[in-house]
Amino acid sequence: MIDSKMIRSAFAGTGPVPENGFRHYAVLVPLIEKEDGLHVLYEVRARDLDRQPGEICFPGGEVETGETYQECALRETFEEVGIKPDSVEVLNELTVIYGIGRFAMHCFLGIVPAEALETLNLSRVEVDRVFTVPLEDLMEAKPEIYRAKLTQEGPEGFPYEKVTGGEDYPWAVTSSPVPVYDIDGWVIWGLTGRVTRVLTEEIRRREVL
Repeated sequence: MIDSKMIRSAFAGTGPVPENGFRHYAVLVPLIEKEDGLHVLYEVRARDLDRQPGEICFPGGEVETGETYQECALRETFEEVGIKPDSVEVLNELTVIYGIGRFAMHCFLGIVPAEALETLNLSRVEVDRVFTVPLEDLMEAKPEIYRAKLTQEGPEGFPYEKVTGGEDYPWAVTSSPVPVYDIDGWVIWGLTGRVTRVLTEEIRRREVL
């Protein structure tokens, strides 16, 4: 018989357990302190990667066993572009974005001194190049917003006769925003566009400007 003592012992000090392969990723949204103000640093993924080659993203990757989301974001940033963790002033976890591929992306906002750009060391396996966009330009930009439709359907052979609603069960239909920024010759969209949009909207909401 399973009693409460056994459950307390088994679950003491543990974090959330990913359900059925649900994955967690973490990225850093780097704000670079330049003389003319803050710039946002982006990566261009290497052209020969299997997934999303050549796309624009923030430095980051999948969380490894035993590390926090923030530790993952800082580790991946160092591995991909050479910015040392102790040179990043992490402000907070800006947002968490959930994707249809059963994953969560934890996004951390950090300030990085301009000197860090002088010692970048790009991982050529993962990163083609980096570039920065003035934060004020992003604040003034008006992205085109599209909405990707997401429709859930019951699998073949689903036992409709056992569930409320039967074959007419109303599976979820929702949509996801897809912001597209065309700025300074770069097209920033997808998850990276969504994070960029959160950043600019939060700056406005907190009345920074």
